[in-house]
Amino acid sequence: MTANPSTPRISVICPTYNRSRAITSTLDSVRAQSITDWELLVISDGSTDDTEDWVRRAADTDARIRLIRAERRGHPSGPRNIGLAQARGEFVAYLDHDDRWRTQHVRGLLSAFDAGADLVATGFECRDVSERVTSRSYVLELCWHPEIQLLGPVFEPSRVAHRRPLAERVGGWRSGDGLEDWDLWLRLADAGARFTTVRERTALLLDDSGTRRHRTVRRHRLPLAVFDDPRHARAVLHALRHERHEAAFRDAYLADTTAWYERMAATAEFTVPLGWKGDLATEIARVAEEPGPLWPDLVVVPGQGRFVLAQLLWCPTAEHARRIETLVRRVQLRQLALIDEIAAGCLS
Repeated sequence: MTANPSTPRISVICPTYNRSRAITSTLDSVRAQSITDWELLVISDGSTDDTEDWVRRAADTDARIRLIRAERRGHPSGPRNIGLAQARGEFVAYLDHDDRWRTQHVRGLLSAFDAGADLVATGFECRDVSERVTSRSYVLELCWHPEIQLLGPVFEPSRVAHRRPLAERVGGWRSGDGLEDWDLWLRLADAGARFTTVRERTALLLDDSGTRRHRTVRRHRLPLAVFDDPRHARAVLHALRHERHEAAFRDAYLADTTAWYERMAATAEFTVPLGWKGDLATEIARVAEEPGPLWPDLVVVPGQGRFVLAQLLWCPTAEHARRIETLVRRVQLRQLALIDEIAAGCLS
């Protein structure tokens, strides 16, 4: 049996519900860490299957693992807050019950903390149930600035760790339709916390259509244009999706993003992955060339006798959506101008 340190350096918080035997691979990935000075708090959100039995078996052979049974909340924020209240480590890391870590994950986190970090995110690989890699992190995705944090849902929980008091200082985890991680990271950033990022892809995330991240309800929108005639709105929507505008949009994206990153990079708040010495412009150009729509999830929404062409947003609150709109209108000037140009062309 592994000894249980009285004051582990890092506490790992793992909320779970009805994961059954499959949770053992997650637990084993923590037990396999090259750094052994940790505790693992598995908070069962009222599981009704044999998940807790599998956790108890692991805890019987490794005293660093603790099972905490909670009443059913139906949302991981509650169990994470329970874990925060019982954590003893100087640092806290999160691990979802269907994700895993490579053996150097905790070592990478602690190295960043030892260098002075308050909030750390690592690289990742997404894998499906057959272990096929479906996506992975890249350098630009690991650059950080408060504006990047505002604009996009960066850093899944299984990639993140922080000094223990930070989350509680901003009110802890909050429940909602989803994106509770983005909500917490944004509140931390607003309170002055800054991310340090680690390039190594040590977090292995499950890519499965059944996971919560694929079921998030998007209640907020970014308005792009307003029309009096629904036919005009639908014509512009169709035009924006047409391949004839793709090259122009990619050029506009490249110009807007380059200017934005150059401005952020001139500030003390801008972060690149630890040890990376590459060229930002090259990374931005590579992302601009990747396939896929630059304005996904466009919709036409009626309201007060008019019709709004809008992009669905992932953000959790209306206030957050307003902040996104303000920032987009400041940093995506060429892309928005191109939308206006295409809309005007549909009228003629």
